[in-house]
Amino acid sequence: MYLSNVQRITAFFSSAGTLVISFIGMQSQEVKIKPIVKVVLKSDAEVLDEVVVTGYGVTRKAAFTGAATVVGTDKISSKNDANPIKALEGTVPGLQMNIGSGQPGAPATIFVRGRNSLNSGTQPLYVVDGVQYFADAVGVRSDEGQEISPLASLNANDIESITVLKDATATSIYGARAANGVIVITTKKGKSGKPQVNFTAKVGFETMPSFPDSYKRTNAAQHMELATEAILNAYNDYGVGSTFGYYNESEQLGLTYDQAGAEGFYDWFTGGWYSNAKKNGYDVNWLDEVTRTGLVQEYGFDISGGGNSETAAKYYLSMNYMNEEGIVIGKDLSRYSFRFNMDQAPSKWVKYGVNTSLSYTETNMGAGGGYFSDPITMSYMMNPMTPVKDEHGEWNWDTSYAGYNPVAQRSENGDKSTAKQYRALLSPYVQLNFSKKLFWLTRASIDLLLVDEFGYWSFMQPQGKDMRGMGEDNYTTNLQLSITNTLNYIDTWNDKHNVNFLIGQEGQRTHNKSAYLASSNYPVDYMPEVGNAAVPGSAATYQYELVLASFFANAQYDYDNKYYLSGSLRYDGSSRFGSNNRWAPFWSVGAKYRISSEKFMEGTHSWLNNLTIRTSYGTSGNQEVGDSWYASRNLFGFGYNYNNLPGSAHDQFGNPDLKWEQTNKFNIGLDITLFNRINIELDYYNHRTKDMVFAVPVSMTTGLASYYRNIGELSNKGFEASLGAQIIKTKDWEWNVNLTGSFNKNKVEKLSTDAPIEGSIQTTQVGYPIYQFKMKEYAGVDPETGEAMWYLNEEGDETTKNYNQAAKRYLGSPNPDLAGSIGTTLKWKDLDLSVQMNYSLGGKIYGDNLRYDEQIGSAFYENYNMYVYENRWRKPGDITDVPRLTTDGGYENSASSRFLMDGDYLKIRSITLGYTLPQSILNKTFIRSCRVFMNAENLYTFCAKNYRGFDPTGIGANGVQWWNYPLPRSVMFGVTLGF
Repeated sequence: MYLSNVQRITAFFSSAGTLVISFIGMQSQEVKIKPIVKVVLKSDAEVLDEVVVTGYGVTRKAAFTGAATVVGTDKISSKNDANPIKALEGTVPGLQMNIGSGQPGAPATIFVRGRNSLNSGTQPLYVVDGVQYFADAVGVRSDEGQEISPLASLNANDIESITVLKDATATSIYGARAANGVIVITTKKGKSGKPQVNFTAKVGFETMPSFPDSYKRTNAAQHMELATEAILNAYNDYGVGSTFGYYNESEQLGLTYDQAGAEGFYDWFTGGWYSNAKKNGYDVNWLDEVTRTGLVQEYGFDISGGGNSETAAKYYLSMNYMNEEGIVIGKDLSRYSFRFNMDQAPSKWVKYGVNTSLSYTETNMGAGGGYFSDPITMSYMMNPMTPVKDEHGEWNWDTSYAGYNPVAQRSENGDKSTAKQYRALLSPYVQLNFSKKLFWLTRASIDLLLVDEFGYWSFMQPQGKDMRGMGEDNYTTNLQLSITNTLNYIDTWNDKHNVNFLIGQEGQRTHNKSAYLASSNYPVDYMPEVGNAAVPGSAATYQYELVLASFFANAQYDYDNKYYLSGSLRYDGSSRFGSNNRWAPFWSVGAKYRISSEKFMEGTHSWLNNLTIRTSYGTSGNQEVGDSWYASRNLFGFGYNYNNLPGSAHDQFGNPDLKWEQTNKFNIGLDITLFNRINIELDYYNHRTKDMVFAVPVSMTTGLASYYRNIGELSNKGFEASLGAQIIKTKDWEWNVNLTGSFNKNKVEKLSTDAPIEGSIQTTQVGYPIYQFKMKEYAGVDPETGEAMWYLNEEGDETTKNYNQAAKRYLGSPNPDLAGSIGTTLKWKDLDLSVQMNYSLGGKIYGDNLRYDEQIGSAFYENYNMYVYENRWRKPGDITDVPRLTTDGGYENSASSRFLMDGDYLKIRSITLGYTLPQSILNKTFIRSCRVFMNAENLYTFCAKNYRGFDPTGIGANGVQWWNYPLPRSVMFGVTLGF
């Protein structure tokens, strides 16, 4: 290594008899003390991502022409969520993660460089240790929000790295499965040396997050004030004996406002709630009643090692237990996991190994937002003057939603929704080395997922009570078998030419079977097994099978560490498609030029360590078309009843011309390293999806409504940037800063017809992004009368008080203009501190729940938001956006931009503080290493002033907010011991 006269190498002796050598801009290294020591230091920029794991092999990042981001084990294992994929949130440029629920084990929706399909699969392909991993959310009632992610069965401590592959060069070799990006997970392996044991224990808690005061509910006194005001306004409008809300009997009863007053009217409307609450002092915060402080704990250990000889086996074994009590009563998760990885090369000609993982996960879940069985939804519906239990200590059923009591529903004999996951993955491989340059690899895998679901509608809710309980069992088995054979040739000559050729074949068969049965009318309410019910209900079984056959090749060439070329070709055949388009090719080409290695750049080496430009173009496919495994087939279904005789019916038109959706991907990127301290990556991409599958309408005289065709087009363009800077690097101090940012412009290019697909608040239309908000624009409140107003025309400032006359306008989309993260790591001696903040700018959120939470009129016996309490119109001259309260509302609560909010936020995503005990202390014990730490997540979110909700980051991809399960704030304390 050449050193200038201002550069210094620092060396000092450790108490363990080793020499520690450090150099500014280089990685520190420990070597045993010898008379002569030869040390080659690596650039500090060469961290984990100096290699890129593509699933079919490992490529040096220096030779990789594609776009990929690698996340290391430290960032993955430090997070608190049961689903380790959520550790990618904010850390990967171009990856948009939407976490619609804080339910333990809930799935996350991930878009890599935008959404690349409308009606087909949108999620990335997951590859674990070289084999495809089934990761689709499961749940027989998934459309009601009762779903879990198989990814939650993975133990984060077992993961060595997660690589997100983005562009064509990185993904095209996966062909028909890679249009939505590829996420490659690599688990830990054993290393030569004596056995090493690591033990980790974490204990902590999770609570409700902080959220805007405007979204909190009024107490009893505030609610009474609002309800009285609404009654008084209605009385002034219509007079005695007129209709108030849903009631019109006051005149018949001989009760007038003058006689009873506002409180008397309110008490009559609510069936005596007010007088009962006043008498007993009822003032209930129902949100507090359905939430709790949850205990979270995790314990695990791993053992790794291997013989010192080249032929000795290397192994990694781990066991882990995790238990998470959710912040919502009755919702939790427990998981047991086991992993065993082994590799051995008994001779220079052969190497073999196996990766094995087993897990059991049990989740207590429940319906999502908007359902009466969801505690969060009902807590926002309940009147604060109705108690959880009556004066006799029994459950109170006389609530604002008669018969519903969310606390009772989640009690011991209440509703149940349990999912048990049994997961087993076995992946053996054999590698034959024909020479040092040519080797054959065969890898097989068995991936088995069993899901046992049980649901129970209890006597504690009206529907269940009417049926005397209803129980349902659903069993799903997903078996995935695969085999991959590759032949790899790697060679170098003249120290300048490097080649890497790979050809391969892959086969995959997926078998899915489910069975459902239900029954009702239980003799008792405390034994909910389905077999105990007296009245059989529905019963059904389903069975699907998918076969995929593939052939692929990949080639890489580089010269003199300056010029790089790569290309891939894949040919896929899938049973999903018709006879005319069963096979399809996918391909990519990529190139990279390291400008900084040229001779004319030698004068910049003191400050410019790397300047590389790279580009790629290619195609990837999407085989998950339509909503059926047999989208191209002409299908007839059985199980129909015709006058008590069994029969069949035509279920689906076939289309032998149906084919893959294909995404063409272009990428150009720039990599820069300055002063061996600053790393910059910039990427521009342009994706265009064609042949999107739509259900095209046909005449109902055919007996069916539609059939599948390839007809649509969609584009995504965007820019990604990441910056990593090592600001301080000394013997005692180290300070690193990381910044990421990305934006994506999504646009619909072609639909099945010229007409837009339009809903009440969103439209899918050519020339606009997916989830484009289009609705009537709210113009605020008339200051003189308190009446709601809307803009009359598609443009202009003219207003109307007639909702039906107002025209719809384009009012933005949930897609942010800029999103990313800010992270920093600070180390001083043995103390370390890490902070990550995520941000998003420019997206919109529609509060569909607010038309109930902030309703004006009609169901005034429900509760109100504090936003209504603080901002309602009260008197002429008030400037506000909340109309005058009344018991006889009109269109004030209808869909409009009154409930459209800014989605901007800055979230303190995580803070980790740790202390590693010095070796000088540990050398006197049997402990090899010891680190104690604290990790806090979702600490606080700074959001837009007009946002009313729990968390703008906990919204689904469509940007529509419902009564989402809040993302919890969690604090964990832990210790990691090495022996």
